[in-house]
Amino acid sequence: MASWAVRQYNDIKGNAKWALLVVLWGSIVAGLKQILQQVPHFPGWGTLLILVAVSLAAFIWLAKSQKAVSQQPITQTVAIAPGQAGGANLDATLFFRTAYYSQLTDEVERNIRASAAHNQPNDREGFLAKFIGIGYVAYLHDITWAYIYKSQILVLTELNRRGGLMPVADAKAYFDKAETEYPQVYATYSFEGWLKFMLNDQLIIHHPSNMLEITIRGRDFLKYLTHWGRHAGKRSG
Repeated sequence: MASWAVRQYNDIKGNAKWALLVVLWGSIVAGLKQILQQVPHFPGWGTLLILVAVSLAAFIWLAKSQKAVSQQPITQTVAIAPGQAGGANLDATLFFRTAYYSQLTDEVERNIRASAAHNQPNDREGFLAKFIGIGYVAYLHDITWAYIYKSQILVLTELNRRGGLMPVADAKAYFDKAETEYPQVYATYSFEGWLKFMLNDQLIIHHPSNMLEITIRGRDFLKYLTHWGRHAGKRSG
């Protein structure tokens, strides 16, 4: 399961399965948290439990369907993930058929519909698309922020300052400094693993010329940090 998740995450661009996850998972995470908070007397731990349960169900379903999907030719790229363009033809029949339905599902759906009708009555679809888009990108950056190290943020900042490119050797200098300052953290954490985190989160690209390049998502992550007043000094490692 873990190796499958890594492969799917690395293959995000043009991947129909990831686009499906964007719609289903992104909308749930972005909207469900806020909607559930409006339910009277509903505990905070219950919101977290529902988000984890639904997300896990989506991942398990995608994992089970991987083999069948890989044997079929891809006739259309579902363009939903950041950086893609075009339309999408999404069939979520299997997901809805196998998903867990909470007794709160109906109430959440009503609240979402009411919110769309109240905020953007003449374009409810536009409201939902914006709600999903904002929430999904924020969720991606939140997950990166939760696990990124100070040294990695410093490398991204330096990459951006240099116009986007940096030799791998220059990036390693940041790793070596962090390794000295945080020996316990880096006792079992190699430079390859340190670099792979940023690659897997699509913050950087490692070119065959041994140059690193910051991505659009990497630059957007730095903007996200600025927006919320977050910076490398608030992280360790």
